[in-house]
Amino acid sequence: MASYDFVCNECGNQYEVYVQGFLKDKDKKCPKCGSTAVRQKFSSFLRNFGSCSPSGGSGFG
Repeated sequence: MASYDFVCNECGNQYEVYVQGFLKDKDKKCPKCGSTAVRQKFSSFLRNFGSCSPSGGSGFG
């Protein structure tokens, strides 16, 4: 599942959209005022690497 952050150019509302698959035009509509004049914010993501190894390692390398 992907997460996208948007800001509405009309009312300034900031919101997040979770989608499975591709982002659709309907997902780019402000839930507060209904405007489609929105811009996507740059956002980072976290990756779940699973639990630590039994030996106490971090699970990397």
